[in-house]
Amino acid sequence: MNVSTVRLCSSFVVGVAAGAGFVIFYNANRSCFRRRATGITLLRRHSLSAPKEKSSVTADVNDEIVAEQFTRNVQFFGIEAQKKVADAFVVVIGLGGVGSHCAHMLLRSGVSNLRLVDFDLVSVSSLNRHALATRSDVGTSKADCLKSHFEKIYPEAQIEAKVMLYERSREELLLGGHPDFVVDCIDNVETKVDLLAACVRRNIQVIACGGAGAKCDPTRIRLVDIAESAVDPLARAVRHRLKREYRIETGIWVLLSTEKPKCDLVR
Repeated sequence: MNVSTVRLCSSFVVGVAAGAGFVIFYNANRSCFRRRATGITLLRRHSLSAPKEKSSVTADVNDEIVAEQFTRNVQFFGIEAQKKVADAFVVVIGLGGVGSHCAHMLLRSGVSNLRLVDFDLVSVSSLNRHALATRSDVGTSKADCLKSHFEKIYPEAQIEAKVMLYERSREELLLGGHPDFVVDCIDNVETKVDLLAACVRRNIQVIACGGAGAKCDPTRIRLVDIAESAVDPLARAVRHRLKREYRIETGIWVLLSTEKPKCDLVR
């Protein structure tokens, strides 16, 4: 198996697992999240900008389309659970091979309010593992690239693209607005530690993704507490830094693979 195939397989598996993990985890732990009033619409009520006014005819048509789009989701989760998913506000930080697949699956699952954060641009070499980018997207920001594709898939969703690196000084900008969940798909230890510590301090539910490079066995994926993350080099480094700098030793879910990398990847 060549390096490109390994990258694509590992990115897709971990990204999808992160997205699916959020949806299942969100439904399985309803008591951990804020209760909201129910309604017949699956559209997100809260947005950072006021929604455009629509005629009652247009709104009815859009509701029917949205309901049809997520028919299979409703059959699987049930209508009340799907409403909770639709009403969720999720922040995905890091939109590469893992984060782009994760955000994509969240949108396909019906999450209607997504904040997408990444400072990087789409490159030719990233096309083998990015969820949706094409050659025409090369040179555009990963956040704007996903937003553009997402608006075609689910036009009613509120998608916010932030083209920037997560830093402590941008905590309020990127984590403000009371998100229900943050998915950490960052591959830099220092940035990852700062983000996770901020989520703990703000009492925001978060899932951190471990290293996915050169791994391709989906049966080795585990969702564990960070205290049990010794097997993954990236997660292990993050765990040590969190303990040393913030005295955080447990309470953060980590999605990782127990598989050893198949080869060294070119950076």
